Amino acid sequence: MRRFLILCAGLTSLLAFATVQANTPPDASTAGVNHVNTFVGEQHSSFTVKDNGPDSLDSGTFNYHNFTTGVSYNVNVVCVKVAGTRADFAFVIPAGAPDAGQLKVVSVIDNGEPSTGPSPDQYGITAASTQSFACFLVNQQSQPPISEVITAGNIQVHS
Repeated sequence: MRRFLILCAGLTSLLAFATVQANTPPDASTAGVNHVNTFVGEQHSSFTVKDNGPDSLDSGTFNYHNFTTGVSYNVNVVCVKVAGTRADFAFVIPAGAPDAGQLKVVSVIDNGEPSTGPSPDQYGITAASTQSFACFLVNQQSQPPISEVITAGNIQVHS
């Protein structure tokens, strides 16, 4: 009986995972990574963004938590570009957080699955002065995504 219950629980988990995977859009970029920046400490970022093309509004969310300072927030992105193994997007830091109102541009590159060593993926974040400039940087994919060291997690970009 115990083996049967374990088997049922395992099958239920697989079905739930398959359902989540089936609903993920093919051109989405998702991530959950821990990263370090010398100036701001240990951080965790996760996001799901979708590049809906030039004729539609892009969509997605970005979640941030700084373990060193305790700052955390969840925001909607303002623009996205996904091409190949790279995704770029911008967001505005929300009210109540340090640097509220500042625009940030995130650039990530999926360099494959992590193994026993450090993650081969790249993650970078920079500031922008206006939303139009931030979206210009996103659409040009001109920012080098190497400003943060990924200490755990995996970036996946699908285009």
